[in-house]
Amino acid sequence: MQVCQAREEYVRWLLVTKDLSPHTVRAYDGDIATLERHLGARARVSRIDRENLVGFLEAQRATGLAPRSIRRRASGLRGFCRWLLSVGLLDDDPWAGTTVAVGRSRELPRIVPAHDLDRLFRLLRRRAEVQDAPGPDEVLARPHEATTLLAVALMVATGVRVNEVVGVTHRAIDLPGRSLRIVGKGRRERQVFLPNAWIVGLMRAYLGTRVAFGIEHEHLLFNRRLRPLTAPAMRARLVAAAHDAGLSARVTPHMLRHTAATQLIEAGVDIRYIQRLLGHASLSTTEIYTHVSDRALRRVVSKADVVGRLLHRR
Repeated sequence: MQVCQAREEYVRWLLVTKDLSPHTVRAYDGDIATLERHLGARARVSRIDRENLVGFLEAQRATGLAPRSIRRRASGLRGFCRWLLSVGLLDDDPWAGTTVAVGRSRELPRIVPAHDLDRLFRLLRRRAEVQDAPGPDEVLARPHEATTLLAVALMVATGVRVNEVVGVTHRAIDLPGRSLRIVGKGRRERQVFLPNAWIVGLMRAYLGTRVAFGIEHEHLLFNRRLRPLTAPAMRARLVAAAHDAGLSARVTPHMLRHTAATQLIEAGVDIRYIQRLLGHASLSTTEIYTHVSDRALRRVVSKADVVGRLLHRR
């Protein structure tokens, strides 16, 4: 069997048997397609052996691909090879005894500076005409601007992913308990909490707007056609809003997630609580946020002022 045929069957198998996001399946498909191009057109599965896999990863490293991307690509190919072995298309696992050593460097999360976040939020509130006490009349008057405001507020307040925020259903909302039930990666459920009365009031007014418009689908957020808001549409809204607010850097939903986590760390919140809030399966994933911003580091060091204390002891 050719690699291209095996790849198509593997992707179909993933879609049927694994609870993976479409983004993850596309990434695996892309990883195998890259190997397929490396091996050559119409290459057969029998060419997938240890020597060719190592050569492929060396070629990827030579192109300047980041270590993190190489590790992810190797992980995707491991799963493909295990499947090939399980269905009898390979006699041996070519990864057995193979170690991928590409370094463990990790990029620090990109966050939105506080002054930029303030400018973005002021723009969104002005456009939605939502003030200190959000009411149903305000949201009903500008529902689509309120949609963007609510989505951004939820991502900043709770650190939810963009796919998670557009996936929130109205049944998952507990306003008296100020909580949302989130379904994250791997269909893992967790609770996040609304931190103040303003966002609770905005949520209550928005739910009332759904009723006024007669929206029947279960998703909380809706677009201009009153259909569920999608993740790509929310990304585009955020990029446009950041541009209109005069921010110099492109802002993504994941930057809002990073910003939420970093600010909680700087506020002294225990990393184990942040792990639960973000829905990380492993604490090591959350530990990247234990870096503190230069501003926070400067504040802490200045407050300690070890040398200054020594001088005052004279």
